[in-house]
Amino acid sequence: MQAIIQQNYHGTAGLQLTNVPTTPPGPISLNVKTAYTPVLPWDWRSGLGELQSLNNQRPPYVISYGFTGVVTAVGPLRSTNWLNQRVLGVNPRGSAREINQVPRLPYLFKVPDPVSLAAATTLIGGADAAMAVMRAAKLPDHATVLVTGATGGVGTALIQLLKQQQLTVIAVTSAANQAWIHDLGSDYELDYQADLTAQLAQVPTPSHLLDAVGQPALLTTLTQNFPNIDIWSLSLPHWQPTRPTQRFHFTNRPIMPSGYQQLLQMLADDTLKPIIREIDDFAQVAQAQQNAQQHGGRGRILLRYSAEN
Repeated sequence: MQAIIQQNYHGTAGLQLTNVPTTPPGPISLNVKTAYTPVLPWDWRSGLGELQSLNNQRPPYVISYGFTGVVTAVGPLRSTNWLNQRVLGVNPRGSAREINQVPRLPYLFKVPDPVSLAAATTLIGGADAAMAVMRAAKLPDHATVLVTGATGGVGTALIQLLKQQQLTVIAVTSAANQAWIHDLGSDYELDYQADLTAQLAQVPTPSHLLDAVGQPALLTTLTQNFPNIDIWSLSLPHWQPTRPTQRFHFTNRPIMPSGYQQLLQMLADDTLKPIIREIDDFAQVAQAQQNAQQHGGRGRILLRYSAEN
């Protein structure tokens, strides 16, 4: 089978498709024919060596960690009920491969029949991160929440989950995406390419900022006039607030398995919409990562490995 290997810390220039052996599952493992993996900031930032304190893998390594697919083989100590099941899972050894062999881990879930594998893939590094930061922030009733990266894979899920709690949402996005993100659920929209200070004066005072984009200068501009704002970032562990009364937190904790079950059910119930920007063949991983880093896109880019759905 083929896998996507990060050969060095040269970013997309260090990506290479490599043939690796396919082995039968061990006693408690199972093999999954991969359908999709998400293209995540985790992948390209790790590929540039920016996340060495968070990512224990060192080149050469198989990139990514989340996947969806269909179980094709099970070990002798695993239930045969898993065979032919459509699944969402995590592979800590790297998921960007045509066959994922996974041990008995709690992070493997059957995908409900109404949910496509592509839709389920958006939960990894997307809705799961949104749920995690919301739970960490313990948002009170009637909070007013400022969201950066509103049209990205995390932001689009975050806005939907915040509105399910009937909170007031202020989305930071481009002018071209303001109407679209409003239809998704935001109450107010700010154009990050225009005068943010003037725009912030026209909306309710935010009590919280949830950062899903990781731009330090943007955080500084958004928070400088709010001395009591509570700031949570998913990607800036060392950012410093501008005022001593502001509270800043970095979080990258995973959600519990029950959280994934809840998100899958939301997809099945159509109470959470998966936002997919594009789907590319996995051989086009370098271009897909470059596309994902362009501002203004809506939702998550996926890599396709097979026709399973």
